[in-house]
Amino acid sequence: MPAALNKARIESAVSAARSTSLTVEIVDDREPGLRLRARERGAKWSVMVRLKTNQRTRVTLGAWPGMGIPEARKAAQDVKRKAEAGENPNEAKRAARSHTNLRELIELYAKAKLSQLRTGVQAKRAIDAALAKFMDRDPASITRRDIAGAIDKIATTAPTHANRSLAYTKAFFNWAIGRGHLTSSPAEGVSKPAAEVSRDRTPTVSELVEIWNAADRLAYPFGHAVQLLIATAMRREEVTGMSVTELDEAGAGEGVFTLPAGRSKNDRAIRVPLSPLARATVEHAMAARPVIERTGKQSALLFSTTGSKPASGWSKAKARLDSFIMEARAAEAAETGEAAVAMPPWRLHDLRRAFATAACDILHIDPAVADRCLNHVGASTTSTISRVYGRSEMFDQRRAALIAWSALLERAIKADGSTNVVPIGSEGRG
Repeated sequence: MPAALNKARIESAVSAARSTSLTVEIVDDREPGLRLRARERGAKWSVMVRLKTNQRTRVTLGAWPGMGIPEARKAAQDVKRKAEAGENPNEAKRAARSHTNLRELIELYAKAKLSQLRTGVQAKRAIDAALAKFMDRDPASITRRDIAGAIDKIATTAPTHANRSLAYTKAFFNWAIGRGHLTSSPAEGVSKPAAEVSRDRTPTVSELVEIWNAADRLAYPFGHAVQLLIATAMRREEVTGMSVTELDEAGAGEGVFTLPAGRSKNDRAIRVPLSPLARATVEHAMAARPVIERTGKQSALLFSTTGSKPASGWSKAKARLDSFIMEARAAEAAETGEAAVAMPPWRLHDLRRAFATAACDILHIDPAVADRCLNHVGASTTSTISRVYGRSEMFDQRRAALIAWSALLERAIKADGSTNVVPIGSEGRG
């Protein structure tokens, strides 16, 4: 009787194959026909099945350790059921591979899977960039070394983005395995190129004033968008995807933005109260929208350079923001004869943390209200009260909080000596 198949036995076989350069094969004691074949470069599962024609054929299932013992047994059972139904699993795989290069497979993935995800466009862009060199190749010919090299190249200039690209790439190849296009993933075993640390950078109110003034120099669409991020504490994707049809007036100097569920991180629609500062920013952005040549009308998107897609190119815009901030600091330092000190590194997402900190520490806003202003939902908490608050819009409370936040920003901007409380955008206009 075959020895029990377990992790220790498999690892021993893999180690023996690597040290001897020989093929080591072990069979499963529970699933007839299932076996693991270990070679110097890795180990793969396969199962022997009998077809309707009475022929026997071996079907590769996946690679260890990406496919564990329970998964391999289930995959073997699925293959057997297909064979009993008259299908030749290997022929189906060969047909799928023979008509698909990597580019076509990615497009198929985008249509079948990414189109259903809120972050689908972002994921598609990352996969295309990471795998650009291999688009015309057979997906089965791509190796782990290919993937590791592509990800490491991204990591030389954008380590965190490389980690995200690797995650998107792994998800794509796992989907391809699940749909029978591949038998193993070339991204399996590729480790993250960079360690990530938790962000705790919280810009102060005075730093927000610097960012606000620099954003005014940046002009449309990025300048207005950054100022709206500060005024509303919303996420970048929520703001940049904003359509004018999602905006409603709600009293003098205020307004409401309805964030649809499809663009909300928690998949729930929510009404966002616009403070006077936020509404003024929106109005300036609406006036600055480009006219679409083919229609002679302005874009339906609030922040767009093409008229049809949300503004892109945030990395360059952020670099310009930092440059404007440094210029302003250098000019101020020159008046005192001191050396200019750069603003500590920050990200657009840190603007949300700045609001949360100031809301609780300066404005003494209820933390539950501040959390709902950030569109957080505490669904995972065990507290019934917290879950109820998480489902509630708390619109009136959020409205009061954001108006108080707006007033604090306006006071800080005026105290800094700037009269430009609402965006003018004097630079960057054509």
